[in-house]
Formats: sequence, C-alpha cells, structure tokens
Amino acid sequence: MEYNQLENNQEEAKRPTFLLVLCILTFVNTGFTILGGISGVLSGPPSKEEIKASNVELAKSIEQLEKVNLEYWIDVLKRIQLMTESFYANFVAYNAVAILVAMAGVAAAALMLKGKKLGFHIYIGYSFLYVLQAYLFVSAAVIPSFIVIVNLLVAGLFVLLYSRNLNWLNK
Repeated sequence: MEYNQLENNQEEAKRPTFLLVLCILTFVNTGFTILGGISGVLSGPPSKEEIKASNVELAKSIEQLEKVNLEYWIDVLKRIQLMTESFYANFVAYNAVAILVAMAGVAAAALMLKGKKLGFHIYIGYSFLYVLQAYLFVSAAVIPSFIVIVNLLVAGLFVLLYSRNLNWLNK
C-alpha cells in the first residue's frame, strides 16, 4: 500500500504545472456553468417583467448603435435577442443540456489531471458540444457568426493548449 502511495506522489510531482492551470480554468468555467444551470432550473425562467426590462435595455443599446451607424452590431444584438427568446422558450431543456455538456468538461479535465489521454479526447468532444449546443434550440440562421467564431477560437485554443501536455498523458 505504501508503494502505491509513493508512486502516486511521484506521478503528481511530475504533472506539468501548465496542465494544472488549464484544468483549474476548465473547472472554474464549467463550475459556473453547472451552478448557473442548476440555479436557473431551480429558480425558473425569468418573469415577463424581467424579460420586458431586458428587452427595453436591449432596445436602448440598439438605438445607441444606430446613432453611430454600427449596423453589424445592431444585427448581432437583434439575433442575440432572438436566441434569448428561444432559450427562454426551452428554458429547462437548454439549462439541462448546458449542465450535461459542462459535466463532460469536468470529467475530461479530471481524467487529464490523472494522466489519462482519454480525458483529452473527451475534452475535444466537450469543446464541439459547447460550440454546438445552441443549435439544439436556435436556428442556425439566427446565431451570429461572431459568437460562433469566438466560441470556436476559445475552444480551439484550449484544445491546442491541452495538446501541449499530451506527452504526459500516457495512460
């Protein structure tokens, strides 16, 4: 038993610090998603008054953008409003999918911390699911390309950064 403990301690000592940092960032991000999703499901969808107040604020933002002729961003905000309405219409399902996808990210990071290459492969799947989950509830024509591009860049960056630790992930 002591030999296994010694072996585990040596293995942890060899774990790349960069991998630990990436996993912590993943745990924080996915943790907020899980907590937010659970909180959302427990508290229920926003009331009609809250939705109306949000729409009023969005209309003010659009009005400001119109004054400075930023047509692209006006379109982005209008699409975000349509996306939000679709998410509200499918509130519990959307939050459930977000929670499940985030749990895949947690599992992937935990496996990588243990040195398992399977975690990296699950993380790639998690990254694709993270980017694609909105398409379950919103028409592709509504989702702004800006959001898709940013999500793909962030997901791709993290996959690339995690891949820098593949030599340590050998189990």
